[in-house]
Amino acid sequence: MNNLLTGADAQARFLLQSLKAHEGRGKLLAAETPIIEGIRLSNDPISKVKGHYESTSGEMLSLSMQHGGSKTPKWQALHISLGEMNLSGSLLLGVLIKSRSPSSMTTKICLRSGKDGDFQDIFFSKTMVSFAQASVHLDVIEFDKNPNLPRQVQWRDLILFFRPGEFDISLLDIRLFVV
Repeated sequence: MNNLLTGADAQARFLLQSLKAHEGRGKLLAAETPIIEGIRLSNDPISKVKGHYESTSGEMLSLSMQHGGSKTPKWQALHISLGEMNLSGSLLLGVLIKSRSPSSMTTKICLRSGKDGDFQDIFFSKTMVSFAQASVHLDVIEFDKNPNLPRQVQWRDLILFFRPGEFDISLLDIRLFVV
């Protein structure tokens, strides 16, 4: 797949289109499970998370997670690499996520910005809630309301922090935009 996209969000849009076109499945590995280059699952290794993922043309990414230990995980997350994503001159960054889950569950969404071995997290203000029926979540980070958000960094990730514990979720579509 060729990347002919331009703009601050070009790498993210290309990566999400690549995931949408990807067909594959696999078991969750210990702390890190790569899905495709630039998209990975990260789990608290102490909790011994197990489960599987599947990516089909109809569903961008379906996840089923359980924990094998006696401790509930501290985190279970999906990381989407956004590259350097220069936000200079932009007003906001937004996400639109269409999801479905057999039982309602919550997910917090974060923009992680990294530079010189350190990182900073800015969380979107709304919590995504997934239901048995497909639903759409839309949220934005307004830069003038987040003056601590660095505009230029070495790397950024969009991170979906799933509710810790056992869950099933289908991420039907994920869109990201910079205005």
